[in-house]
Amino acid sequence: MPEQRIGWAESPPRLRIGFGLAVLGAALLIAGPVVGLLRDSPAPGFSSMPLLVVLALLPPLVAAGFFAVRKPVVAAGVLVGSALIAPGRLLVDTQLLVDPLLVSRPELMVPTSLAPLAPAAGLWLLLAGHVLVGAAGLLAAGRAGAESATGYAAEFDDHSDDRSARARGTSLLVALIAGTTAAVGFLLSPFTSTDAYQLARNVVDNPGLLRYGTLALAVATAVAAVFGAGSARPSVARGVLLGATLAVAAVAVPQIVAGLAVDRLGSAPGPYLAVFGLTVLTAIVWLFGRLAPPAEQAEVSLESGRVHRVAGVLGVLTGVAALVAAFGAQLVVTDGLEQPVTYSNRLFIPAGLLVLALAVALLVPRAASSVRPAFTVALAAVPLAGASTLDAAFTATGVSAAVRIGAGVWFACAALVLAIAAAVAAALAGGAERDDVDLTERRANLALSGPLAAAALFAVGAFGLPAVKAPELVPPGIWSEFRLASWGLLIAVLVVLVATAIAPVSRPPRAAALLLGAAGLVAVRLLEYPLTAGRAEGAGPGPGMWLSLACVAALVVSALVAVGSRARR
Repeated sequence: MPEQRIGWAESPPRLRIGFGLAVLGAALLIAGPVVGLLRDSPAPGFSSMPLLVVLALLPPLVAAGFFAVRKPVVAAGVLVGSALIAPGRLLVDTQLLVDPLLVSRPELMVPTSLAPLAPAAGLWLLLAGHVLVGAAGLLAAGRAGAESATGYAAEFDDHSDDRSARARGTSLLVALIAGTTAAVGFLLSPFTSTDAYQLARNVVDNPGLLRYGTLALAVATAVAAVFGAGSARPSVARGVLLGATLAVAAVAVPQIVAGLAVDRLGSAPGPYLAVFGLTVLTAIVWLFGRLAPPAEQAEVSLESGRVHRVAGVLGVLTGVAALVAAFGAQLVVTDGLEQPVTYSNRLFIPAGLLVLALAVALLVPRAASSVRPAFTVALAAVPLAGASTLDAAFTATGVSAAVRIGAGVWFACAALVLAIAAAVAAALAGGAERDDVDLTERRANLALSGPLAAAALFAVGAFGLPAVKAPELVPPGIWSEFRLASWGLLIAVLVVLVATAIAPVSRPPRAAALLLGAAGLVAVRLLEYPLTAGRAEGAGPGPGMWLSLACVAALVVSALVAVGSRARR
């Protein structure tokens, strides 16, 4: 059924209230800077008010346009997409309450001294605006309270116009790449700076609220990309992505302009990546939404062999990028400084070799199904190495303006993006494979419970405790000293725990492959000591290394038990 034309009066009351809150929220976002965010506030670095007005008004104006053409579902999606980014923006702006001098916002102010700044009434209006934008999205989400007999509810009940599986799969794959690219953009510095009062910090160097707000922006951007691209309803997919793109632009465009227009500031790739990633994704989803046939006319089945090949190619590219990151220059120094020796990127050597070997096996048709579980789990070795590499690189560049990021860091970022895409392709291949298998009589393999319980316990210690200890070394951790590198540790331990949880209910060959892939992942952690011990004087093996060794042994034993249980059956 073609998309219905639904007027304003026929839209759900909750949606109309949400639109009103979005308009009021935009007005408060404008009123805040006009009234004044801080007492005796320094002047902004450029004439930013017209730009801020346009960026604040765009989401409700675009939503109003869709209401005018009688497409309220798209309008609701715009409100939802914009609301997904609002919590991160709220946290970032809340830093102005705590210590405004730590906030680098040239579109709002450029301090010229360390004189303390106090919040003014406009700041409360600004924060209230973010809250209203988020509330508007909550009211507009889903059916927005529409009754089942209305035309608005029919938009969700009738599936004849749903996006085809091919369009959703393609856009979802693009969403993971584009969303990750945009998220990484938020984690990087918004611009370069030689101004002592406008520090160009990345997420690692930011103080508390700014750090968590920036992380929230990055996560929300990736979530909005995947949520919008994965929606079956074309109207929802288009609206959510368009709203999220406009909200991301409201954060990143002032940073771009500041880098171009403000004295002693320069452009940095971060905000460009954020805007570019979501803009490209939104354009692709709108294009595929128009060109793709309805779901009932499209081929909805996935050919597992073809998706295995896609995952294998992506895995090969991931492995190659990881090895280039391992041997490429991480830092570039000027002003006659000595080139530093880097250690964190050395984990990319075992990670890249592991992923590359499994990816090549995945390209062999007869072995693809058996290798896929191990390949999927082993991909977590890339963020394990990548997070540590990025942490060390960003920390070094924050020490001196004479230290810049080298090509190896960009290949590390590419490896992370490719690893995510490969994991999605492998998951799609697994789903297509399971569609052809009768799993109704699957029972848990209780023989695995003992070794898997030990493996899970060892895994928590392997990634939660330091693998290298030294008198002057403060390594990243999960429970303490949490920083960018800690995300890699957290992802890795979660992947291992998930593998140990689902292995008992998996088919024995797949369970064995899953556990061997997890063993390979833990082995990368095990090699951290021999590969990176030279970074600190008097370094020795930490408890994390010994627990990694125990975890690898427990996972291998579990895999052998799984194979043995198949033989007994």
